[in-house]
Amino acid sequence: MPAQPQRSDASAAVRTFHSLRRHSLQSMVSPLEECARLRQALPDAPRIFIKRDDYLGFLLGGNKLRKLEYIFADALQQGATTVMTIGPIQSNHARVTAMVARRLGLKCCLVLSGAPPVDKRANFLIVKMLGVEIRFVPRREDREAAMAAWADELEGRGERVYCIPLGGTNDIGSFGFVAALEELYTQDPLLVQRLSAIIIASSAGGSQVGLEVGKRLFNLRGLRVIGVSPDEPADVIRANVVRWVNPMLERLGIQENVSAEEVVADDSQVGKGYRIPTAASEEAARVFVELEGILLDHAYTSKAAAALLSYCRSGRFSSNENVLFWHTGGLVALFE
Repeated sequence: MPAQPQRSDASAAVRTFHSLRRHSLQSMVSPLEECARLRQALPDAPRIFIKRDDYLGFLLGGNKLRKLEYIFADALQQGATTVMTIGPIQSNHARVTAMVARRLGLKCCLVLSGAPPVDKRANFLIVKMLGVEIRFVPRREDREAAMAAWADELEGRGERVYCIPLGGTNDIGSFGFVAALEELYTQDPLLVQRLSAIIIASSAGGSQVGLEVGKRLFNLRGLRVIGVSPDEPADVIRANVVRWVNPMLERLGIQENVSAEEVVADDSQVGKGYRIPTAASEEAARVFVELEGILLDHAYTSKAAAALLSYCRSGRFSSNENVLFWHTGGLVALFE
């Protein structure tokens, strides 16, 4: 077993983290690769590495699967009979939640925003194949209230309902990306210690939350975590991250209070909004597949990759730095 990252003053915090309930849903460590051809195409670019969570199970479950390991452990411990979550029609998170629920023998209910599609494709096709219950609401703002009302209805019938927030983002699910940072460290400790930045898509903020907690837990203070928004303003991303980072640090016994000013969020790639490609995101998707044979989805990873290309071209990183692009999966959406 490779050496574990340690804080000199926080071995107790690391032990607390390792003691958290986690239900294993994957049997592999996602690959860590260098994008040498991409670097060659970008003059004076840093060394670029990629963490391939697009390889993870439950049909490319990606970052959603990491969060659900902790969420489903909590649901099972609480004796849940039904799990419920929310998202848009083509939600990766909703689809992966439904697949895991079926594997674990739990009922699953989904509240999805938007009109029921005429053609069943991609993630929506899969949730229909799984036979889970779905209710539709017209707007994203209606989802949480609809989930709460439906949960009360089912509880009244004797079900024990466990509600999972959008994207699995809270102070339980986000521990999945604390574990992800530890996994990255075990793959290449020297590289992680020399990383200048991790660039990751950040919408609800859960993955970025876990990385921010992890860098403090494992004494990687110089590491910049750059969350690239596919939809929300940067201030919203920062607020989401701070909302969950501090309770998680407190749970681990780390006496630190993170402010919004310490959180790096970039909303320059949002364009016209969620799931709407931009010229930059389309270029990034084309560059990654043509140079590295790596597919990106149009909602999240292509916009984060567009930010990476922009940083390299503008000289934000020097040629002697190391940066990592975290591929969060989501490729089923390519088949809409």
